[in-house]
Amino acid sequence: MPGTGASPERTEKTVHLRIDPNDESTTLEDVLSRISELQRKHPDREVFFDGDEYAICSRPKRPKAAAVH
Repeated sequence: MPGTGASPERTEKTVHLRIDPNDESTTLEDVLSRISELQRKHPDREVFFDGDEYAICSRPKRPKAAAVH
């Protein structure tokens, strides 16, 4: 996006689940379980926890660079 300062990666990010930081009933196990579930459902995407958004997000996996010998 010219002129916006946003990288192309940011525009491809999908938020799957926002987590309320004040909800003490949500455990780390809950978050990791949800991440694993999303990784199985979307093998073509990189699933991660975004601390700025306080959310589980994903983005398309980048092709791996060829190894230079």
